[in-house]
Amino acid sequence: MNPFQILDAILIAPFRLPGPPEAGFVFGVFVLAVASAALGKASMALVARVQRVRQEREEGDAQKHSDLSVRALQEGDKKAYLAQNHLAQQAYGNTLALSAGRGAGLLWPACASLTWLSWRFDGIPMPFLWRSAGPASYFIPLYILALWGLSRLLRK
Repeated sequence: MNPFQILDAILIAPFRLPGPPEAGFVFGVFVLAVASAALGKASMALVARVQRVRQEREEGDAQKHSDLSVRALQEGDKKAYLAQNHLAQQAYGNTLALSAGRGAGLLWPACASLTWLSWRFDGIPMPFLWRSAGPASYFIPLYILALWGLSRLLRK
């Protein structure tokens, strides 16, 4: 067996646990959503840990240059104001880019799960929903609910 077949066998296992196929599908999507949310939270924490020093440096630079630009504006030095404001905007943009990296860490497991669900259940009518509904109709709300639940659990 190749690695993809092993992963497929692991991912499909929860779908086969409950008796009726409809219940198995809903249960499987729920397990996949919770696992994706947990992996996403762990990935986001790992990325945040790796980026911590740079994030602190960029935030400090943004604050420092912002303060210097305000001071230059108060003193009437427009050239210094514009230079410091430009540096503050660059540092702030860098902090936003680092935040986007953490967001990507949160979302990649959901994208991978949706891809697998679409591949595995392509063309199969979804239980309890309209005919054109796909696996995302179940997965996305359950993923959001799982993220919310994990956030609540991790706060305590």
